[in-house]
Amino acid sequence: MTRIRKAWSVKPTLSDDVYETFFAPTGSKARYQAFLSWRDCFPDLKIADIWVRRNKWRDVILPPEHRLVSELSPAERHIIEHAYGSNSRDPGYRDHYCAGPAELPLLRLTFELGLFDGPHGRVDEYGLALGWSGQFYYLTDLGKQVAHSMLPEYPR
Repeated sequence: MTRIRKAWSVKPTLSDDVYETFFAPTGSKARYQAFLSWRDCFPDLKIADIWVRRNKWRDVILPPEHRLVSELSPAERHIIEHAYGSNSRDPGYRDHYCAGPAELPLLRLTFELGLFDGPHGRVDEYGLALGWSGQFYYLTDLGKQVAHSMLPEYPR
């Protein structure tokens, strides 16, 4: 099933210079996001002073959920989402997770499912990370596909 993140062109009627795209399920929610974003710049701004129009050509088409997602525990999903930067304004800007050597969900994601590559980093003779550096695990191409398929339609 195709998932669509709807785009809305939004601008305050008080200014001709400000024009931004917001992603929301409805125009009202896009208007409210804009209000929260702009109220410091425009202290007299009212909700009714914000112009909103649907912008279909800026929609984001999200892939269906990958088949491996149903096999993941909540802890494993959290690790993947964090590594991918899923809750940021620009998901996919990162591809790594830093952890200690014995984090079981991460070991399963790495060695059983092949979603991460690692561990990388300096370790002592017992396989423990030196100092506070931790060990890095990087999403594989499959891991990035799974993470991208887990993106919410609208970030929290």
